Amino acid sequence: MTMGLLPQQLRFYESIRDFAAGSIAADATTWEIEKGFPRDIVRRAAAHGYLGGLLPTSVGGLGWDVTSYGLFTEAIAHDSVSLSGLFNVHTMVAQTILKWGSSSQRQRWLPALASGERVAAIAFTEPQAGSDLNGIQTRIEQHGASLRLSGTKIWITCGAIADLILVFGRIDDQPAAVLLEAGSPGLGVKPLRDMLGFRAAHLAQIEIKDCEVPAENLVGRPGSALHYLAPYALDFGRVSIAWACVGMLRACLEACSEHAMTRRATGQLLLEKGMIQTLLTDMGVDFDAAWLMAMRASCARDAGEVEATDAIMAAKYHASRAAVKHSANAVQIMGALGCDERGKVARHFRDARTMEIIEGSSQIIQQQLSRSYAIRGARGQARHAREEAGAACAAGE
Repeated sequence: MTMGLLPQQLRFYESIRDFAAGSIAADATTWEIEKGFPRDIVRRAAAHGYLGGLLPTSVGGLGWDVTSYGLFTEAIAHDSVSLSGLFNVHTMVAQTILKWGSSSQRQRWLPALASGERVAAIAFTEPQAGSDLNGIQTRIEQHGASLRLSGTKIWITCGAIADLILVFGRIDDQPAAVLLEAGSPGLGVKPLRDMLGFRAAHLAQIEIKDCEVPAENLVGRPGSALHYLAPYALDFGRVSIAWACVGMLRACLEACSEHAMTRRATGQLLLEKGMIQTLLTDMGVDFDAAWLMAMRASCARDAGEVEATDAIMAAKYHASRAAVKHSANAVQIMGALGCDERGKVARHFRDARTMEIIEGSSQIIQQQLSRSYAIRGARGQARHAREEAGAACAAGE
């Protein structure tokens, strides 16, 4: 299950899988029960430099490309989607500061984020504004050399443990993004512990009441947040979700394969039954497709291709839908074992439902991709018509 990897990529991927097997797999169920992963795993990941994986070495990062980050996410999510959520939101903030932050913001925050000294979260979602970011209502008011924030953010991944939160709101009805430090006066954090998925991801509701920060905490210019900052951050978020779903699919396929090859029913191995063969085949094919689409999206982003964002959205769309379908099928194949909440299959079944919602719901992505595919299809039809006309011309018709 390592399609298309170069030798150095394979060595890297295996090293992350070893880390996950040794530091995550045995404890992931406990984290779910306790509704949060411990700071110790953050420290262990930080000791390897993983929180700064995508950041350049000049600020203390590891200088990974997006493909390496994707392989890392797949290996982590295979054992804990909640923990992969930490690296997802932390990376979204770090990359946004790297691309759009001022020199003082980069100097102050990037080394701390790269080392894991500080953990970051990103706050888009509000009670009345989810995938439609235009609905964001958080107010950001200018008061001399300060900005004053007021609003509510909800279902914020790692919001309960973040040291730095990138908050999206509006200045005079212009979308803007501001860095907000934990412990700021007027900032309240309420952990959300009873969600269907992401149970160990320290989800939180963030209450911001007249919270005052220096004006220099504004990232980019007012008006740029939804056109530039958010899409840029979401590229990293969506490629992370795509790869996380690939990890979930791999975990389900592994569990179901072992079960089908050892469990007997009515005198036969489950693998010998046609209905199980169908489920496993569909699961395997969709896993392969999700892996290849995620790899294609990551490579397109690394190469700076114009259509990289569409490739990332398509990968996230397919992988999250496949994770929902096949985690449900995995429960069916495993039977009562699949219903055990202490098991990996049940955990992935719950988490999969979340993956079709976060970083843009499947329905929002359908709307965005439909026009893109229509344009590409029309271009292909036009090219075909030109080729036919050229062939007719050459034949003297």
